[in-house]
Amino acid sequence: MARTRKRFIAGAECPACGAADTLQLTISSDAAGNVREEQVQCVACQHTFSDKEEPQQQTSAKDDTLIGLFKPE
Repeated sequence: MARTRKRFIAGAECPACGAADTLQLTISSDAAGNVREEQVQCVACQHTFSDKEEPQQQTSAKDDTLIGLFKPE
């Protein structure tokens, strides 16, 4: 069952109309709880925008232990 949560962003101003405290964040997730989409809408002027992130690739444990390579000159 898909789930949609709505939250207001306190202290934020709309980039289109400049109204304060009018931005609503809508978070949509699938049945497994994975976030599908995050969308921000101004309730005053109905301006809508979203910042879609690319899915992060899983890193192996080997990559997590390597901090950097030292190459003396």
